[in-house]
Amino acid sequence: MGASTHNEEVRKPKVSHGGPKRHLVAFIGSLVLTALAFIAVAFQVVPAAFTVPFIVGLAFVQAFFQLYVWMHMDQKGHEFARISIFAGLFVVVVSVIVFVFWVWI
Repeated sequence: MGASTHNEEVRKPKVSHGGPKRHLVAFIGSLVLTALAFIAVAFQVVPAAFTVPFIVGLAFVQAFFQLYVWMHMDQKGHEFARISIFAGLFVVVVSVIVFVFWVWI
């Protein structure tokens, strides 16, 4: 009991979440990506043949952005979740490629 009374320190959280500024920037970034997709379709800014790939690309950017900011995947201690998410993403991408070739070729 004597050893623990000498080193009484305030417990700090293991992970710093960056505060409200980080969340506000992430929220505004998500809104901007959504607005870009809406503007591309509503005002036909992007050529018709490129609209779908453009929106899908924005969706992937926003998904990764949200994973790293809102799900805290950029911080230490989330290695298992990060590996699980990327392994699942790999399985989905391989499955889509296999089914596309199975149906069309």
